[in-house]
Amino acid sequence: MGWNVVDRFTIYHEEGFYALSPTVTRTPGGPLLVTFQRATHQGTAHHEHPLFNVQACRSEDEGRTWSEARLVTIDPRGGVMDRGVHTLPDGSIFLHSSCTELVPAEGEGHHAQNWVVQGGKPFWVRSRDDGHTWTNPIRFPPLPDAIWGHPAQHSGVSRSGLLAHPDGRLLVPSKATDITEEFRYFGMMRVSWDMGETWEYGGRIAEDPVAHFSEPTIHRTPKGRILVLYRCHPGALGPDIVRDQGFEGAMTKDPNFVHRFLALVASDDEGKTWSEWRPTRIHGSPGHMLGLKDGRIFLTVGTRWEGQRGCVARVLDPEGTDLDTASELVIRDDALTTDCGYPWSVELNDGRVLVVYWHHFDDDHRGIEGAIVAEA
Repeated sequence: MGWNVVDRFTIYHEEGFYALSPTVTRTPGGPLLVTFQRATHQGTAHHEHPLFNVQACRSEDEGRTWSEARLVTIDPRGGVMDRGVHTLPDGSIFLHSSCTELVPAEGEGHHAQNWVVQGGKPFWVRSRDDGHTWTNPIRFPPLPDAIWGHPAQHSGVSRSGLLAHPDGRLLVPSKATDITEEFRYFGMMRVSWDMGETWEYGGRIAEDPVAHFSEPTIHRTPKGRILVLYRCHPGALGPDIVRDQGFEGAMTKDPNFVHRFLALVASDDEGKTWSEWRPTRIHGSPGHMLGLKDGRIFLTVGTRWEGQRGCVARVLDPEGTDLDTASELVIRDDALTTDCGYPWSVELNDGRVLVVYWHHFDDDHRGIEGAIVAEA
């Protein structure tokens, strides 16, 4: 049996606005909630715009129709970026976000007219009424072995998955910046024992002297293995890895293929220890893992090389043993530029899967698209 795209539609596309990086979750009450960050359209990619806020569109009919965009939250110090949104076992919706800060440029006086954007300190908000209202932003605690705020782009929170572990923990893998001259990004874990009210440091789970790690997704298999797939920028390791994997064709010369793939780390002891990282054959970034009701894993990844600008999907066995060999389904491949992708998915009540992603349209605007995928 195979999977096919059976429908595509626009969730948000508005003249004058730039929208990207969607998530989708089923709210405790049943509707679907798509969130994304939005700022004014500038005619070019500007992922650290200081006016980025979080907007949401809601569907009450399993994705057939969508509401107008509505404000979810803003960061009072600047702009939001790279979120994760999750429905928790306690019936709340939890949103975590990294951010930017808007500060006066160096040398400005008391009435600054010139401002600059720099890395900020991450925050979280929560909704207890099905995503209609949200708390004020609350800052995460700093990490003991990473740069906190500027000049780090992320301070231990990035676009990532969240695992509600059976023992009551929330596990949020993420990215942080090493306190070294190399400015290296490592993969780490945040842990909460009280449904996200307070957070502690779970340590490093992926690091390398050359490769960088960011934007992870996390999943626990039926046998209890925890899988984390990181967006990996392998640097100088990239060409050798692609050659060893046996890929051929024009894409092996494209940096968007060579220098962006998913790296796997796994834990067989409920997150106490982690395997060494290894490259997978899944190129692109970032990834998202959705556990289907039948136990299989629906994996999506963003793609940005010539001829494949959008996102693809693989359906894995419940333990993810066919991660490198499962057949690939193209969800979308025709974005105007590489400013696209970032898929996230949710299973619909009828067993089909909704994939949401960011798309660069022919009118030069970026917006949020959806695709319904069904098993034949």
